Amino acid sequence: MKQILKPILIIFLFIGIFYSRADATNFGVLLGLSTPNDQVNNVYNSNSITDVGKLFREGSKLGYHFGAKVRVGMSDNLYFVGGIAYHKFPETTIEVRHPITDSLLTTLKTSQNVVPITAGINFFIIKKFIGVYAVGDLTYNYLFSSVDYPKGDVDLPISTSPSDSRIGFGLGAGVDLDVQLVTLNLEVKYNYINLIGQAAGEEAKAFISLSLGAFF
Repeated sequence: MKQILKPILIIFLFIGIFYSRADATNFGVLLGLSTPNDQVNNVYNSNSITDVGKLFREGSKLGYHFGAKVRVGMSDNLYFVGGIAYHKFPETTIEVRHPITDSLLTTLKTSQNVVPITAGINFFIIKKFIGVYAVGDLTYNYLFSSVDYPKGDVDLPISTSPSDSRIGFGLGAGVDLDVQLVTLNLEVKYNYINLIGQAAGEEAKAFISLSLGAFF
């Protein structure tokens, strides 16, 4: 299914550009905060390591992001939007405990990163000096993590740099403020990053992004 949706995402991108109005094309930059659910730092998509132990994860922590977007007009109120961003979530710990005695075997230190490539629309409900719009997009998400642990404690059959790619979506709303030279932007969005392509037993991973940006 992922192999089908990736070209669809690319086609969607080219359709948006083809039907866009060149006089209504803007480039933007953004940065902000990313609030993850409790599955974003589930880097192995499991609560155990076979024949070794059980995994107990610390809760995911507030992260940050930055990125770039292009917005192209398709009509007065409808805009195609494409972009890429980098979301960084701080280091958390995962305890590995013996499956029978529950004694601590070792502690993993992990940090998570998500790079979504997006293609979607902004539909303006109000578009004057202040613009209010709804957001909907498809995302191709590249997820990669780093894992570190004291190698002398116990030998674990795990990757220290696990990575995945998933198809997801985003829904949200935003506000534009036109100050002539630039358009200031505030946007909040719910990002579901593994709707398609989940491994067996993998639970839903999502985060909420709050972004401040500017379009030129």
